[in-house]
Amino acid sequence: MTTVVSGLNAAKKAAIYAEVKRDIEAVLDGEPNLTARMATVSCLLAQAFDYYFWTGFYVVDEVKKAQGLNELVIGPYQGTLGCLRIAYTRGVCGAAAMQRQTIIVDDVHAFPGHIACDSRSNSEIVVPVFDASGELIAVFDVDSEAYASFDDTDKAGLEAIMASVFAGLKFLAL
Repeated sequence: MTTVVSGLNAAKKAAIYAEVKRDIEAVLDGEPNLTARMATVSCLLAQAFDYYFWTGFYVVDEVKKAQGLNELVIGPYQGTLGCLRIAYTRGVCGAAAMQRQTIIVDDVHAFPGHIACDSRSNSEIVVPVFDASGELIAVFDVDSEAYASFDDTDKAGLEAIMASVFAGLKFLAL
């Protein structure tokens, strides 16, 4: 596994994402369990990029959803203690879930409604995760201690990994 030092050019970073994607696919080949998939993705991506401070999933809470509430609950992650629950109306994770699109924030302290799970986080990217039927099952959240750590190369790499690992499968529950 390669560890990436921040400040890479886009081509090198894209090549590393492609390598990590292949590694993840190889490890998860034949593994149907959603928790195992999320834990593996979080682990391998956290190890691959040194500017990743917190890496993990917030999963759609199906019980709350059945009650008409939109809320995410912490899933597998690497890093410091994460917030346990996030409403769709709060923070970058909630916004990405609500909008069903990737959000990159260069300065989380300037983001309206930002939730400070760890004050050392200064920038963030959140990628929605969909199952085979196009249902939102989670968001993948990456924080960095540096400002403006994420760009379109991170977006493309992470979206490709999430689609590869989760979009082809139908999951019933964690």
